[in-house]
Amino acid sequence: MKVIIVEDEFLAQQELSWLIKEHSQMEIVGTFDDGLDVLKFLQHNRVDAIFLDINIPSLDGVLLAQNISQFAHKPFI
Repeated sequence: MKVIIVEDEFLAQQELSWLIKEHSQMEIVGTFDDGLDVLKFLQHNRVDAIFLDINIPSLDGVLLAQNISQFAHKPFI
């Protein structure tokens, strides 16, 4: 399962990355701290799930989730 992490706090991003790598079979294919960067990435890449923080720069997590829901392939959020 391919996943991305969207978290603007570096320590939280690192901790979540570590937990996923140590305790799951998921493959982290990207980490982001900005909602607009996530949309650009998803235009050219397909993921199965997104670990999404609500409070992120440029495009908050709620608006980002609404935008992602318009994609043909809808990852779990």
